[in-house]
Amino acid sequence: MSDENTNPHVLVARQLVDRLLAKDVDGVADLYTDDMTAWRNSDGRTLVKKQALKVVRILTGNLHDLSYENVRVTPTATGFVQQHTMKCTAPNGRPVEAHVCMIATLENGRIKHVAEYMDTAQMAPLME
Repeated sequence: MSDENTNPHVLVARQLVDRLLAKDVDGVADLYTDDMTAWRNSDGRTLVKKQALKVVRILTGNLHDLSYENVRVTPTATGFVQQHTMKCTAPNGRPVEAHVCMIATLENGRIKHVAEYMDTAQMAPLME
């Protein structure tokens, strides 16, 4: 596979993180295919694009000091695997540090599907 710095799958992953941290919901939407889906291990639900963008709006609008640390992206034949530590302050003022793994499938350079794995106990302050 090509060098990590120029691999197109890695570049999409980096754009996703950059746009999330910039609170650029429209930019995130541009990275998704129209029929994009996102599955979450936390509740077993599969979201369609509109629902996934609603989650992005909540994340970027309600969380303070949102950062992704120790971001590791591994390109795959069909997309990428990204691991990172999400840190933020919940609306109730409690700190959050959650380890997340995303497996993304791309189609024509855009995200078609995401499977997201996180520890729900680490995310609990966001639910209070």
